[in-house]
Amino acid sequence: MKKIILISLIILNLGLSSFSFAQDTTIEVPESFEEAQQIGEQALDVGKEKLPDIIKEIWREKVLPVWQKMYDWFYENIWLKIKGFFSREVEPRVEQEIEIRKEIVDQEFEQEKEEVKKDLPKFLNSIWNFIRDIVQKLKILWE
Repeated sequence: MKKIILISLIILNLGLSSFSFAQDTTIEVPESFEEAQQIGEQALDVGKEKLPDIIKEIWREKVLPVWQKMYDWFYENIWLKIKGFFSREVEPRVEQEIEIRKEIVDQEFEQEKEEVKKDLPKFLNSIWNFIRDIVQKLKILWE
């Protein structure tokens, strides 16, 4: 039974493909360069008039619906699953880690504050000496 179906499909395919040779339309080659130029100019004029509308129509009727379907499928089948995973698994762990590190950061911040209080007079003194040296050099240059 399968062999009969396969053979009939092959014969049908060969028979239908022969109908393409029965078409009688032929493209005429222009006889001169001027005629070819005229045909080209007509094609450009038609293209300038109709092409923007054709592109808009194709964009609205064919491209955007396909993209919308792809987006809808992605949103329903992938994005919602990823979002659910993050809200169930990742966010609680991140919040726990933030709480743990917040305590550590607070302790480190207090230590850094104490170190800055110790080092600030030295830093200010070095800046003051630097400014004083620059002022003395400028005085020498002005004299």
